[in-house]
Amino acid sequence: MKYVFLASIFILTNLIQVLGQNKVALDYADKISAKRIKQDVYKLSSDLMEGRETGKKGQKLAAQYIYKQFTDAKLQNNSEKFDSLGYFQKFIIYKQKSDQAIIISNGKKLKNSNDLLISGLKDYSNDSLEFIFLGTAPLESYQNKNFKNKAILFLTSNLYAGAIKSNDIVNSSGAKLVLFCDPNESGQFSRLHSIKKHQSSRRLKLEPKGRKIKNPYDSITANQFYENFKNRISTYQGAISITAASKLLNVKSKNLRKAHAKKKTIKNQNESKYIKFNYELKYDQIPTENVIALLTGTDKKDEFIVVSAHYDHVGRNGAEIFNGANDNASGTATILELARTFQKASKNGHANRRSILFVAFTGEEKGLLGSRYFVDNTNIAMNKIKANLNIDMLGRKDHNHSTNNYVYLLGASHLNPKLKIISDSINQLTEQLILDYKYDSPQNYLYMASDQASFVKKNVPAIFYFNGLHKDYHKTSDTADKLDYNSIKKVTQLVFLTAWQLANQN
Repeated sequence: MKYVFLASIFILTNLIQVLGQNKVALDYADKISAKRIKQDVYKLSSDLMEGRETGKKGQKLAAQYIYKQFTDAKLQNNSEKFDSLGYFQKFIIYKQKSDQAIIISNGKKLKNSNDLLISGLKDYSNDSLEFIFLGTAPLESYQNKNFKNKAILFLTSNLYAGAIKSNDIVNSSGAKLVLFCDPNESGQFSRLHSIKKHQSSRRLKLEPKGRKIKNPYDSITANQFYENFKNRISTYQGAISITAASKLLNVKSKNLRKAHAKKKTIKNQNESKYIKFNYELKYDQIPTENVIALLTGTDKKDEFIVVSAHYDHVGRNGAEIFNGANDNASGTATILELARTFQKASKNGHANRRSILFVAFTGEEKGLLGSRYFVDNTNIAMNKIKANLNIDMLGRKDHNHSTNNYVYLLGASHLNPKLKIISDSINQLTEQLILDYKYDSPQNYLYMASDQASFVKKNVPAIFYFNGLHKDYHKTSDTADKLDYNSIKKVTQLVFLTAWQLANQN
């Protein structure tokens, strides 16, 4: 407690020196405009932007709008130039187009989406995969058995329950391929086919083959998770139609139904068989881009504060447009106003010691893809990024508050506890918002739900500014007329003064 008190006194004294003596920072904070923020929100969340889905036309239009605001404010790109291409960090993401699976047995070919509904996470091929039929698969048929690098087929009266049992078989026996079949075909196979097709069409990745785990928080739990993950990504599971199962087993469908009803085995099915199995993922490449502007510092210009927000949203569904005013046109508009205000101060002779990067991320709604790409591919060493201030969803009120005069801060107490002291101290000097630390814990699921998570995983201290969830979240009703722009202005002032402090402290 003594240390925290002394640290608070030191930081508050420093704040008074940085923000108080000449009042420059406070004067510029007062110039932040709710009107300009509102104009940007309305533009970014207009129907013209079509919901800003990653890789779609609306996202491209939004990127161009952000770029124009940066250049109109006379900010340079990341290379300290005004070259238009340099403002865009372009990269490719991969949308799963299809997964092709083929099983060949006794000269008969079974195909995914017709006979099979197999899913996996990377390519695999085996010309001689041992195949075992488990019948109705009682526990004793697979528990404590070693089915590693083998294919399994079992019968079930419910394909949804079969999917759960399939996981049990994988975890218990290490099977490579698990197929499950409803001999009575109650219509679930066709419904699962529709679900699988929909899921595949919306799946996006940074890497087309497999997944990578980098810089885990806790090496013990991460290693345990990684071992499980390696097993998972090399396993293939899915439903198989009764017709296909009959071909695979070389028995009549009616005999399968009888065997399942009476829970009996089928003659000659205990003999070892071998099948040819091939699984291949197909992807479409989707180009997208982060939009980045730079304000170069003075004597510490090789160190950086990153101020960020994601500008993508979830797009449209036919004629319905998910405008995403709160999520996250509000945060994007905030970083645009911050960029203008910092540039105006710098132009008037009040440049900051550290450089400030203003980054509008794409792909947040698809799994933080833009920020993940940035931290893995930026030319700036991670230890040179001293903090990330990330803004996501401002201007609305959640059920925990009766006023708009608040903001949640997530991460302020984690990698650099001084961020909380700085935030509290600045808040005492300005509008005195209610700073809510309810979710300020690495254990809270919201803590890793926005782009600051990508920086935290690289051990970069970060604050996530957030007004909470509400009834219009991810709905077409998230529109610009429902935002409190004076509330957004107050949070913008808090972020501005925090960034100013971090950019100028020793």
